[in-house]
Amino acid sequence: MLQDIRKSSQGPVAKVVVGLIIVTFALFGAESIVGSIGGEPEVAIVNGEGIEESKFNRALEGRRRQILSQMGERADPDLIDASLLRSSVLNGLINDEIMMQEADEKGLFVPEEALEEYIRAVEQFKVDGVFSNQRLQMVLRNAGMTLQSYKESLMSQFMIDQSRAGLTASAFVLDAEQSELVSIDRQTRDFGYATVSSSDYVESVTITDANVEAYYSENKSAYKKPENVDVSFIVLDKSDLLSAIEVDEAEVAQLYEVEKESFEGDEERVASHILVKIDQDKEESQALAEITTINERLSAGESFESLAKELSEDDESAKNGGSLGRSGKGVYVSDFEAALFSLKAGETSAPVKTEFGYHLIKVDDIVINEIPEYAEMKGGLELQIKNGLADKKYAELTEQLADITYSSSDLAEASEELSLKVNTLAGVSSLTENEMFSNIKIQRILLSDELVKEKNNSEIIELDDSRSLVFRVDAFHQESILPLVEVANTIRRQLEKNKSAEFAASVGEAFLSRINGGEAPVAVSEDMGLNWVSKKSVKRDDSSIDRGVIKRLFSLKLAHESEDQVAVGFEMTNGGYSILRLSALGDSKDEDVTPVELFSIGSMLSKNFGSADYRNYQDAMFDEAEIEKL
Repeated sequence: MLQDIRKSSQGPVAKVVVGLIIVTFALFGAESIVGSIGGEPEVAIVNGEGIEESKFNRALEGRRRQILSQMGERADPDLIDASLLRSSVLNGLINDEIMMQEADEKGLFVPEEALEEYIRAVEQFKVDGVFSNQRLQMVLRNAGMTLQSYKESLMSQFMIDQSRAGLTASAFVLDAEQSELVSIDRQTRDFGYATVSSSDYVESVTITDANVEAYYSENKSAYKKPENVDVSFIVLDKSDLLSAIEVDEAEVAQLYEVEKESFEGDEERVASHILVKIDQDKEESQALAEITTINERLSAGESFESLAKELSEDDESAKNGGSLGRSGKGVYVSDFEAALFSLKAGETSAPVKTEFGYHLIKVDDIVINEIPEYAEMKGGLELQIKNGLADKKYAELTEQLADITYSSSDLAEASEELSLKVNTLAGVSSLTENEMFSNIKIQRILLSDELVKEKNNSEIIELDDSRSLVFRVDAFHQESILPLVEVANTIRRQLEKNKSAEFAASVGEAFLSRINGGEAPVAVSEDMGLNWVSKKSVKRDDSSIDRGVIKRLFSLKLAHESEDQVAVGFEMTNGGYSILRLSALGDSKDEDVTPVELFSIGSMLSKNFGSADYRNYQDAMFDEAEIEKL
């Protein structure tokens, strides 16, 4: 299992668990991740075990923000069904609690050593390819987590994954099922086909002004312009404020001194170790005897690195001469850490016992992190000051803009007092493509009575973190039919497309009639200026042939055993017309498939069956559980 977790540190588990904790939690903000307090309210009880309200709130906020992120720039919290979201999140937590209890009952666990090994292998915790405790602490601190809470999260995930893997890995597929899938998947077809492209007949089609006018008269409802308004608006953009701010270098230097005084350089140790495990195969006395012998060889002058490679039972670090890289406090178990930080550079400890066995620990170097030089930090400090001033100015102007426009009958007063430009935009509707006015917050109030009838200014609308807008409706326009002159070209192109498709279909149908009447397809195609193509042993995944043709081809059956099969014709989604004639079917047998392909197909089926079994098992566990929602 340890080896599986070690591999997982570079695979999907790392992406899911670490991505969720580091990226999603960091995105949501530390305020959404708060440690639980004993005795706090619970939202549900599962088989006697409570689910704390704080845990539910964190999960709820995380899921809500995830949905908003998926919505993109037009995200609107009001579109989320709060009741449905709460129910979904609670059921998910209940299901996780059930599966964790089930894993506990099975006696599943993850050794502390495995968690530490996993954490040290996570790329997000490395600097220049080497594990860094400072980086670990920074990432977790930004996510509002402690090392212990992170380990607990990993522990839960690994235990549930163990339970899942045990069930899904036990699924299997019968040889008959595998053979049937191979036969269906690898079926082939021999056929001939020709395609009539509608684009070849565009120049043969004539669309008159009378045709356009007639189509317009019959389809006026398709060319409606929705209710729309002409608006005036003011945009407050923090980036405009930032560019106008100048910072005195003395302020930057002063901030550097403040940072310098408050900077506390973390002490880190570059260390190596040799481990002799205590486990079911080796008692403590035997492990102590082995580590003592190794220590004696060190004292006699042998290399720590060579002895680690030869004798250490920590396989991962042994390959690197026992090296554990660079780390600070809070990474290792207490006994190991105490010994590590009691040593000076170059010193090696006496045998140290932990829950994993006996260690010899060597401190290769001691590093004290120091604050970067002023020149290196100057640009960042200057931007920090500018951002602070811009944030303050932006907040002040936003408040002033809201106050002025609330009581004013237009935007002129705000424009004059705050030196902000009044912009105008005509014909804004639900179909507008303007980046600002397509914002869902604006669209929701665009045609409201308060703005259209009462002629009030809008409230301040936050477009994003650095832009706000206020607008007013200058004129309202009822829904109307667009005049012919505005849509004539669009109608003409549509009619050309329709007519050329009809022309292509008529040509295709004539071709179809002739070959079903007994004429040779090749001869007919030459006569009509088309191209008849014959194909053999075509598979379902053939990408060289239009997918529409492939889909129709594999829906056909042979009408009889004669080579002269009846052809079929059909319109293509792109406006063309295809004719095809199936001549032979081919079935693939197991012997036609390589062992690697057979293994892959069998694995895929087993995985699908296993996943279905696990879902059924989850449902059964859920139904049997005693659940009380509070």
